[in-house]
Amino acid sequence: MRDGVSGLAAIGAQLRDAGLTARALAAWAGTARIAALPARIAGMTTRSSTPAGAILALFVGGAEVMRDRLHVPPAWIDALVEHALVEAGGDRLRARVAIVPLGPALLVCDRLDAPGERARVCWPDDSSHHLATAIPPGRRAHWLDLGCGSAFAPLARPELAARISGIDINERAVAYARLGAGLSGIAHLAPALGDVGAASEPAELVTCNAPIPDAPTAVELWRHAEPGFFDRMWPALRRAAAPGGMIVVHGACEAVLPALRDAVGERVVVTYTPADVRGFAVAWWRPDAPDRFVEARRALTPDRPHVDPDDREQALGG
Repeated sequence: MRDGVSGLAAIGAQLRDAGLTARALAAWAGTARIAALPARIAGMTTRSSTPAGAILALFVGGAEVMRDRLHVPPAWIDALVEHALVEAGGDRLRARVAIVPLGPALLVCDRLDAPGERARVCWPDDSSHHLATAIPPGRRAHWLDLGCGSAFAPLARPELAARISGIDINERAVAYARLGAGLSGIAHLAPALGDVGAASEPAELVTCNAPIPDAPTAVELWRHAEPGFFDRMWPALRRAAAPGGMIVVHGACEAVLPALRDAVGERVVVTYTPADVRGFAVAWWRPDAPDRFVEARRALTPDRPHVDPDDREQALGG
C-alpha cells in the first residue's frame, strides 16, 4: 500500500458512498450473504443501470465497467488504480480483486474467476459465516484468529475486542486481510504472516476456521489441511487461550470431535450437517472451566441459517 490506514479508510468510505454496501448488495443480488453470491453473480453483472449497480458489478461481479457508469470523479478512479484495486484499459475498468460488503466492513479476496492455485484467497463459504456468528457477544481485550485468511470473522465482528490479531501462512491472504481492515477503517485489526503452530500472545478469545482434512482435490491453502496441521493447531489453540479464555473452532467433525473428547475443560460441539453427509461443526472450548463434554446436533433453518451462541446454550441445557 502506498498510503496509511487513514488513506485506505478514505477510499473505503468512497467505495461505500458509491454503493458498495450490504444494503445495496442485498437489493442488487437478493442477498447480502457472501457465501450465496457465487450462484447468483452470473445473472447479476448486467444489472448495472445505477451507479450502485455498476460498482457492485465491478467489485463483486467481476465485470468490466465503463468509467462513466460509476459517476465518480476521475481522481477517485486514479486512486483505485494506484492502490492496485482496479486496472484501466481506456474507458474500461476491471477489478483486480473482489471487494465485498460484509456488514459495515469491506472484505477483500481473489475474484471468483481467479485461477486455482495454492495462494488463492478463496471466496468465503458458509464455514466463514458459521464461525463469525457462533462467537458469543462481549468485549475482550485481545482476540486471536488463527488461520485468519482474508479476516472474515474479525471484519464481521470487530466490536468483539479492543485488539484483534490474525495469523496466516498465506502471504497473499495476509495482504488482503490488511487491505480489508484498512478499507473498513478497523485500525485495531492487525493480520500477520505466521504458522498456526507458532507461539502467540495469549488472548481472551481464540478462533480458527480449520481447513478440511484429507481433501486431495483442494489446491488452496485455505481449504486443504497440510500434513500435521491439526497436530499443531490444537496445542496452539490451548497455548494461545489466556486464563479464563474461550476458543471457538469451525471444522470437520473427524478433526474436532476426537481432539476435544480427550481435552480438558468445558467442550461443547454442535454439528449442523445432516447425519448422512460429511459432518461439520462448531466447537466452543473453555480449557479452564469445569470438565464437561457435550455433543449436539441441530438443523439449519431459513430463520437460523448459521450456528450461533444460542446453540451452545441449548446444548448445555440453558
